[in-house]
Amino acid sequence: MTTRADMGRSLALDPTAPTKTFVVEAHADQPHALLEDIVGSKNVEPTSDAFLYRAMLPEGVLWVDQLDERFWSVHTDLQTQVVRAFLKKEVDQRRELDWMWLPSAHLRNLSPNAISRRVHTVFDGSGFLDGESPARGLRVQLSGKGAAGLLDHISNIDEYRSSVSFDRVQASLADSDLGQIEEGVNRMGHFLVTGDSFEFHAQFVRYVVQRYRRLVGLCEDRALSYKPYTTGSAGDDGTGGGVWGGPIVIRFSRRVNDLDAFMGTLFSSRAPYRLWGAPEIKSDYAEVHAVDLHVANGIRLDVGRDWLRIYLDEGSCGNTVARLVSNLQHTFDGALSFVDPELQGALEAKDPSLLGVYN
Repeated sequence: MTTRADMGRSLALDPTAPTKTFVVEAHADQPHALLEDIVGSKNVEPTSDAFLYRAMLPEGVLWVDQLDERFWSVHTDLQTQVVRAFLKKEVDQRRELDWMWLPSAHLRNLSPNAISRRVHTVFDGSGFLDGESPARGLRVQLSGKGAAGLLDHISNIDEYRSSVSFDRVQASLADSDLGQIEEGVNRMGHFLVTGDSFEFHAQFVRYVVQRYRRLVGLCEDRALSYKPYTTGSAGDDGTGGGVWGGPIVIRFSRRVNDLDAFMGTLFSSRAPYRLWGAPEIKSDYAEVHAVDLHVANGIRLDVGRDWLRIYLDEGSCGNTVARLVSNLQHTFDGALSFVDPELQGALEAKDPSLLGVYN
């Protein structure tokens, strides 16, 4: 029977035909059944590993690793455009699927051992900023060992600080046992790798996913919920209950000058935000009960001139917050931040428990 080692041999790294990995977020009580629904039950072949499957497309094979049941790693040596088109179609039409939306700092600080070789930033503020705004549209592509450092200098210039947001990076990683790999990663969780070891690549992907998963989980931990008191807590007899959780607050580094236009763009139902709602505009803030059209969950938001509050209900998806933040970094404010220090640490890819760990 096919093994995980067979996958490694099948995807042995070749500089002339790079291996690709696409990370997809999936919401399914039965991940295997969802995979069968996506590609057809006759096109799914199990392996000796209970979490690894071969999915057959007309063009070739996808190795689908569901070791993390929520964040699937789809490995392949097929052409990038073929796999991207197939997955994009499925993500766009299914509520159960979404991309991994890496914040800018997760690419800027790809891993403690990574040496950036090429960085590419994209900022398009045409939907939120007027034509007089400095760096309303900014694209920077730099190559060389000091590329990321040069971008840091650019982001320290007041006119450009809010318009620098990492879109994709290429970096070298080395390990005394596993060898060396060259990784290209973009903000939607698409990886392209060449080098000595597929296993090294797979471990690196798991590291990036774990760090992102922590951000999503911390957002979900702050969802509003009602929980009954237990005996010995607020009510000695165990009766009653209380509200837990609270808003996720984002601080902007640039001002929202036109709240009406800002809310109209954000809640237009269009990609990449995929939020719909009818905002109520006040004098200095706006509020809206919206729907995340991707997962069909409700979400409440308040927006001020330099802040945004998100209220998640219990059971809501934290990936909604990550998607919103990542896209705002590329369209409104690349220097936004969370008020909550723990969330901000996760946004900045600062997680001491994971740094340097590839398993």
